[in-house]
Amino acid sequence: MNGRRTAAHDSKGAELPQAAGAQVTVFASLILLCLFAVFCVLVESARTAGARWYLQMAADSAVDSVFSQYHRKLWNSYRLLFAEYEDEQEAAADFAKYLQPYLEVENWYPMEYQTAEVEELLRATDGGGSYLEQEILDYMKYGVWKLDYGVESEELLRNCGREAEAVKEVASAYRGHAKEALKLERALESISENLTAERERKQQGLVRLQGYDGPGFRRSAEDLIRELKKMPRLTAVYEKRADELARGLEASRNKCQPQRDRCSAQVNELLEQEIREYETYVAQDGARRQEVEQLAPWSGQQIMQVESIIQEAREVERIIEEWDEGDDGDEEDDEEEEPDLDALWSPVIHHFQQVEIRQLSFQHGVKDKEKEGWLNQVEQMYRGGLLELLVPDGTRISDCHANLDDVPSLSEGAAGGSRSMSLADHLLVNEYCGEFFRCFRDGEMSVNDPLKHALQYEVEYLIGGHGTDEENLSSAVHRLLAIREGLNLVHILSDSAKRAEARSLALVVTGLAAVTPLVMVTAFFIMSVWALGEAMMDVRGLLAGRNVPVLKSAEDWTLSLDGLLTIGSSREVDAGGGERGPGYLAWLKILLFLDEIVRQEYRMMDVMQMNLRLDQKDFRMRHGMYQLKITGKLCGKHVFFTPWFVENLTGQRDHSYPMEVHAERVY
Repeated sequence: MNGRRTAAHDSKGAELPQAAGAQVTVFASLILLCLFAVFCVLVESARTAGARWYLQMAADSAVDSVFSQYHRKLWNSYRLLFAEYEDEQEAAADFAKYLQPYLEVENWYPMEYQTAEVEELLRATDGGGSYLEQEILDYMKYGVWKLDYGVESEELLRNCGREAEAVKEVASAYRGHAKEALKLERALESISENLTAERERKQQGLVRLQGYDGPGFRRSAEDLIRELKKMPRLTAVYEKRADELARGLEASRNKCQPQRDRCSAQVNELLEQEIREYETYVAQDGARRQEVEQLAPWSGQQIMQVESIIQEAREVERIIEEWDEGDDGDEEDDEEEEPDLDALWSPVIHHFQQVEIRQLSFQHGVKDKEKEGWLNQVEQMYRGGLLELLVPDGTRISDCHANLDDVPSLSEGAAGGSRSMSLADHLLVNEYCGEFFRCFRDGEMSVNDPLKHALQYEVEYLIGGHGTDEENLSSAVHRLLAIREGLNLVHILSDSAKRAEARSLALVVTGLAAVTPLVMVTAFFIMSVWALGEAMMDVRGLLAGRNVPVLKSAEDWTLSLDGLLTIGSSREVDAGGGERGPGYLAWLKILLFLDEIVRQEYRMMDVMQMNLRLDQKDFRMRHGMYQLKITGKLCGKHVFFTPWFVENLTGQRDHSYPMEVHAERVY
């Protein structure tokens, strides 16, 4: 207490050496160093964990910033979110740019950026259009839309449309066979006309013989031979057409079976009834053919017989000529010795009368060729230029055209095959098309439209896929005609009154008094053309702004058979339809139901790309990023491992360590 050091004593009071105090101090220092080292390690561990969380937050924020760069005009015009990146390196560079500010902040988490690698980048054109579809559904499911029809009727529309197309294909095939049958009847008619001409030549020859006119007889007989020589060619034409019809019917039954499998049992039964009539006609033609085939060898026999009669007539003429040359001019002798012409020509007359000119024993031919021609004219109108006939008067068809060289629908992804889709989702996608794409009924483009349009008929492009508005409108019109023709034919086949009307007209065209297989074949031809004529009126009405029901009743039918013949004779089509049923745009959506969704969605991307490229030349839908997975690699720095005593304790002189962060986003 007075400045002197007090000696240390043990428990017995003995005095300890002075060095013991220093030993305690060193020991305490070592303990403190260990405690500080452990503390620094624990704090560094916590800081490292915090650095990882901080880095993950920074990476997520950087990816959010990348995705905030969605294409503004694509959103404003089509309500789709896609960020525009030409390649992965561009996306990685933007990620690094937005990550860097988080690394430059002075905090407890020092780290340096090294590199970023894109693991996966999904684009709008990937996945068979499924990413575009998801964007559309995400938008449409939160909107309020006026639907043309509900989900419950969509399957009915799809089934009706597919059945209608199937019926149309079957009807087109057998309508062609009906025309072949009528051509076959015309071949029989030519044979019959030839037989009639032969009878006339024979009768003329008999008249000449009865008048003892040898030269006149020979001219008539030679005319008869010329007619007889035509018969082999006429029968060959008939046989060829009969063979073609038989082969065609057999091929069509096999070819049309897949289409018939798409039809309901009721419609299939109606079609089967009509197909059996064709086959019955061919079977019945077998008996007729046997009779026709005998005409060629028979005509050869008759030619030989007529030629011999001509020689016989020449001999009679020679006898008469020699008789005249031996005459001495005595009138009394002439009267007594004049040749007996009746006796000379009677054998010739008798032999010529024995020349057999046959007559077909069965009814055949087409009697009312004018009405048949009008019916054929209706089909020719369908195969010719339809737009001029069906587009409302005074309406100008758009002449817009677009370059399709680099559109998404030509990419490999578009050819990736089919993809299933629920009915409800397809309904929403089609409603989206009607909401954001133009069609024929929208009229001329407005100068105030903020979005420029490469094509004016955009919904029609989804159906046709051509580079001009006219071609796309034509494709849509032909598709609508096919659907309406099939549905109209189903209606006619199901309506006994209309079938009876068609049968009555078939009797008039063929000229037959009773119902035969030919009449039934002709009746089906008339019914199919009738359905086509009604379809032409339906489509003209749709283009004019009217509505047409999917399944018609008798009250909805607009075209009579007399009106059908008028269309064929005048080549003019009136507008059909009315107030009931879907309008033009709704019918286009029905066509979209029948198409493969992959093709539809890629063509939607075509339209978007073509329109946006009018202002941005380098815009491509394949640059639209939908989903991004990216890995960032960084170098972190230890903070609490830097004291020398920690370095000595851990043996670690390098305070940096690798860090890796993964981030993923999807619109």
